[in-house]
Amino acid sequence: MELHQLRYFVAAAETLSVTRAAERCRVAQPSLSQQIARLERSIGARLFDRLGRGIALTDAGRALLPRARRILAEVRDAEANVQREAEEGSGGAAAVAVGAIPTVAPYVLPAAIKALRADHPECEPTIREALTRDLVELVLENQLDCAITSTPIDDDRLNVQVLAHEELVVAMPASHALAGRAQIGWADLRTEPVVTLDEMHCLGRQIQGFCSVRSSASRVVCRTTQLATIFELVALGLGVSIVPEMAARHHGTRRWRYAHLSQHKPIRQIAMVWRGDRQRPRLSLALAEIVARGLAK
Repeated sequence: MELHQLRYFVAAAETLSVTRAAERCRVAQPSLSQQIARLERSIGARLFDRLGRGIALTDAGRALLPRARRILAEVRDAEANVQREAEEGSGGAAAVAVGAIPTVAPYVLPAAIKALRADHPECEPTIREALTRDLVELVLENQLDCAITSTPIDDDRLNVQVLAHEELVVAMPASHALAGRAQIGWADLRTEPVVTLDEMHCLGRQIQGFCSVRSSASRVVCRTTQLATIFELVALGLGVSIVPEMAARHHGTRRWRYAHLSQHKPIRQIAMVWRGDRQRPRLSLALAEIVARGLAK
């Protein structure tokens, strides 16, 4: 059963004439008759009685007619409205699967998802927090539409959109001798014990790279997988740390302080990635704009 066969059948049923049906459908009469005969064979029943110059619906034809009309109406509706509904967010184009790295997710996603749902009430997000390497695999396996990570992303199968640049700052105990200063130098860190993220995190590797270049902060007293643990250990006086500014603002300064580095400021890029061979979902575009605006404040 094919759509053009149903169109020919409905035209013949409504005109009760193969000739007029062929004229309405702008096809040759033999072609229309042939397609209706094929439709009858696929259904396994005769749809019309041939009455000389006219035709009449059989019981099978009368049973098929309302169904054929509904099918064709649904097709016309799809042709007219699917693209519009996808662009406007109505219909079924409301799902978006988003990933984010742990050093971004808790500080960016809650507000961003709230804003996305306010702008797009139909939005049905699913969220996955994971390390960069895992997010990349999930995007490539089409389990995620997009992921928020930090650069670099060295995979030519992915497209990368940089959303913002973020400074990394020094967190220290509130009682530290440098706690009252807004800026400090790399040299101030050379003798300090350090609490840092494990290098399983891309941020942990980036921080290690920054410190190695500046020959700073080489005495690591703790490696952890959680930024929250870093702040607690810094507050305890175990050491200092280099952390994202978004995390420092989020965790406050009552039990610790943070300062900017006066020169050679460490910066990380926050980016959104998606498969290069996929059309980018409308809601992921909207989310990227929201995140970029939020990080620009």
